[in-house]
Amino acid sequence: MRIRLSRSIVPNLFTVLNIFFGFMSITLAVQGQYVQAAWYILLSAGCDALDGMMARLTRSESEFGVELDSLADVVSFGVAPSFLLYSLALSNYGAFGILVAAMPLVLGAIRLARFNVQLVGFSKDHFTGMPIPLSALTLISFVLFFRPETIMESEQLQYTLIGLTAACGGLMISTVRYPVIPKIALSSFRSQPVQMTLFSAGAIAVIASGGYLLFPLLLAVVISGPVFDAGRKIRAMTKKQHVDTEDTDPDESISIDSQP
Repeated sequence: MRIRLSRSIVPNLFTVLNIFFGFMSITLAVQGQYVQAAWYILLSAGCDALDGMMARLTRSESEFGVELDSLADVVSFGVAPSFLLYSLALSNYGAFGILVAAMPLVLGAIRLARFNVQLVGFSKDHFTGMPIPLSALTLISFVLFFRPETIMESEQLQYTLIGLTAACGGLMISTVRYPVIPKIALSSFRSQPVQMTLFSAGAIAVIASGGYLLFPLLLAVVISGPVFDAGRKIRAMTKKQHVDTEDTDPDESISIDSQP
């Protein structure tokens, strides 16, 4: 009996690890080990990045891989952070806490479904709406930054966490644009020097700080989406008003106004 292994097993293995680490995060959150639970979500994010890279390297991208990746993201970046937040602090707020804690899962699933149906026309320059991994990593880095025991004792931090969770949920299903993380390759430094420089500097800063700067940097990325989106809309409105002004014929308006 011969077992035939295809090239797709390599990226799919990382996707399966993504799901497994998400499940491990849930089991640790049940036991109250919130820091370890947050780190397993970070490991899931690493596997999520590697499965796409491996699929490109092995030229084994497939519809099956896309669907499996979405299911993995629902578990690791939807169920896991939602359960962690509810177990850590939001269970104190009854039904309201349940609704807020469910946002990463419910709105993240909607975000993934919209992404999958738009995959054919997907722009490689930006995402429409905040990607679900960015939402999950922002929320769990908040937990790591302020420490679980401090969050459980501080109502102010709990209110901040509620606001941040709601904001991330809303941004996931919004039309706000977020840049696509450039591929880690030498060619990316030539084609996208600014993005790669910022990404590399951010990664070095996070590693050098022992992960302490992860939350501030991710929060800056989250805020940059609405800020740049507002800037684009203002420029578009200004350009439209300028075009409308140029289209107006001043001589014609003068001749009409001068008639008795």
